[in-house]
Amino acid sequence: MRPRVFLDFSLDNVSLGRVILELYTESAPQTAENFRALCTGEKGLSSAGVPLYYKNSIVHRCIKDFMIQGGDFTKRNGTGGESIFGGNFPDEDLSRPLDAEGLLCMANRGPNTNGSQFFITLRECPHLNGKHVVFGKVIRGYDDVISKIANVPVDGKDRPTTSVIISNCGELELRKKEPVKRDRSPEDVDDNIRRSRHSSLSRSRSSSLDSAPRRKKSKKEKKKSKKEKAMDNSHDEDVPRRPNGETEEEYDARLEREENERIESQRRKELERLKRLNDESIQSKDGVRFKGRGRMKYIDPETSRRY
Repeated sequence: MRPRVFLDFSLDNVSLGRVILELYTESAPQTAENFRALCTGEKGLSSAGVPLYYKNSIVHRCIKDFMIQGGDFTKRNGTGGESIFGGNFPDEDLSRPLDAEGLLCMANRGPNTNGSQFFITLRECPHLNGKHVVFGKVIRGYDDVISKIANVPVDGKDRPTTSVIISNCGELELRKKEPVKRDRSPEDVDDNIRRSRHSSLSRSRSSSLDSAPRRKKSKKEKKKSKKEKAMDNSHDEDVPRRPNGETEEEYDARLEREENERIESQRRKELERLKRLNDESIQSKDGVRFKGRGRMKYIDPETSRRY
């Protein structure tokens, strides 16, 4: 994408309009950069303390059916000017012909004497081919602005009798396309509602699966020292928690503890049941306590006296 710059012209403090120029950076990069920077004024002051800036400089030469010339921001008479490189700089591409109106060319005093002065052609100029660097063209404002400047009255030295000033100048930036905003239709609203409901159902299903009892892990894997537990508690804010406030480790530990308590309760109940059965088996209704097996038994002499 070639860079584009603009020059706003005024005639006797009355605005004439804007001229937009496109620069040939592919064939004359140094020349194009010099002109672009002088349009923006970004390089500051020249060696003589003058701003390196086309703004408020004049068109000092107009030759009808030939060209208009400007760019002398130091002396404003066609004998001055300075490049951003600190003086003159060499010619670049001299192969482009001056074969049309609206071409942007460097003015010079001979080979390799380019500074800041430029001219815009008003017709083809074949006699200048190979002598001046063509580094851009007018893409807007030729008929409305350049043609008016070409018809300004001049004196015997082709200097406009009324001041033609570059009132403003700079570089144009390509505007990015803004995303098109469209009104939401009822169908779009319904689609969004259905999507939100579907996502809510998916979250509820996943949470119900997470709340199911987890597989028991061995005591060795789950046993932690007090120091590790304290460290874990210090990072509670970073640990994801379940809806009731428990971390995953606390949830697993609670499940294991409840399982152990259930097993212990069943064991105690079984021991009590066996104890009751044992007591009932060794205690008879007639006061006889059996010991051992077979016929070995104790007979109370008071209740079983023989006569």
